[in-house]
Amino acid sequence: MEQPDEMSLIAAEFRRHFDQYYLGVIPRLLNDEGTVLAFVSLLTAVECLAGAYRPNQGSGERFRSFIRTYFPDPYKPFAEQLWQFRNRMVHSFNPSPFAIVCHQSRMHLVKADQIPVLNAEDFYADVVVAARRYFTALYSDLELQKRFEKRINDND
Repeated sequence: MEQPDEMSLIAAEFRRHFDQYYLGVIPRLLNDEGTVLAFVSLLTAVECLAGAYRPNQGSGERFRSFIRTYFPDPYKPFAEQLWQFRNRMVHSFNPSPFAIVCHQSRMHLVKADQIPVLNAEDFYADVVVAARRYFTALYSDLELQKRFEKRINDND
């Protein structure tokens, strides 16, 4: 039986922490009181993976690229708006250009008064899908492994 290499072990440990600190905790925020914090946490989870995916790109570029590559198809046209959303949520708790809701799956990615809506539970589920897609690719793609290694060894 072949022993896993050091990078595989580091990637597995990174994923364990990602699952524990993001995917394991965010569901506790999926309620009316926690919606804003849930979205901030979900956006930082995407940022975390995007940094490992494309460490040589600027934060906006890699965030949008991660959305287009790993999120389900309905998100692709929203990549730029999601980057704006990330900035406004992280810096001022402002959900623009989206409206955010919880427990309203029927509204997810639907426009209400010309404003696209994000439902917290659906966005969480799609972050889980994107993370799974990224980690599956990471385990088998040498170029992704090199980028991942670069990111985790960066001092910033």
